[in-house]
Amino acid sequence: MSNPSFPLGVIAALALLMASKPARAEAAPVPNESVTASTKGRDVGPSLRGFDVLATAGYGAHTGNVVNLELAPYAASFGIDLGYSWRSGFRLGGYVFKSLGRSIDQRRDPRIGREYDLTADASSINGGLSLGWGVPLYGFILRYELKLGVTSMQWDIQDPSGLRGGYDEDASPTLGMHVAPGVALLWPYGLFEGGLGFEYLAQIKDTIPSGFIGTLFLGVRL
Repeated sequence: MSNPSFPLGVIAALALLMASKPARAEAAPVPNESVTASTKGRDVGPSLRGFDVLATAGYGAHTGNVVNLELAPYAASFGIDLGYSWRSGFRLGGYVFKSLGRSIDQRRDPRIGREYDLTADASSINGGLSLGWGVPLYGFILRYELKLGVTSMQWDIQDPSGLRGGYDEDASPTLGMHVAPGVALLWPYGLFEGGLGFEYLAQIKDTIPSGFIGTLFLGVRL
């Protein structure tokens, strides 16, 4: 006579084996999804917060004449730009730069009298406050800026007629306010920072010509 406990034992063993499979699957470790989800989007670019001190070098060109007199107070420029950036990207800073300018020989044709030649030599010092907004961009920082400051233009007009080409300023230097919107692309690398920028120096005083200035930045983040 067969033993009835034998098939019952086999059935029980199979039931336990089938029940253990999903339990093992549930116990298998899941890839670190929670950590990935919590850190996803955290590394969106370089940090914007902190002080930075930048040495600047660049070249500028004037965009117009003053009473038909050509003055070039920009050309090669050297200076410093410093500021503090908040985590949001807003930056408050200050700047000053010296533009060597250049001399321009030009010919004048007055309405009355003969034509004559003159030489106009000009340079400038510019400084003021800057408001900026930095945006992380693939390891770089794209910074939009608006500068508000003062220009001191030194000039010397060698005019044999004594009329100075119709330039109506009494003495050098000539002082005036300027507004300069611009943009810069910066690359932070550890404590160091470098990049390129471009701005338009719009002069409010009509006896100082406006101009474009391209700038190279190199400095440190503190």
